[in-house]
Amino acid sequence: MSSMPTGVFIPISIDDYVRAHLVDNPGIDRSDLVKRLRSALASARAGTKCACGGRIWVVGSAEVGLSCFTCITGEAVPSGDYELSEAIDV
Repeated sequence: MSSMPTGVFIPISIDDYVRAHLVDNPGIDRSDLVKRLRSALASARAGTKCACGGRIWVVGSAEVGLSCFTCITGEAVPSGDYELSEAIDV
């Protein structure tokens, strides 16, 4: 049995993330979700930081505001959580 390493995001394209998110949340407006993701990605690329000084988590920031993974989830490290592939090396 294999396990997902802790502390690593699963890279996902924006299109694949939107598709998966809409399956789990069918009432969400697709265009609004894409707009929020692109805005959070632009903020990450511009160097916007979380209030704690950490890098923002684009997927989470699109939902709750520009914050890092830890500030959004309360968890120290991601474990099987998605992040846009475009944001991983920002």
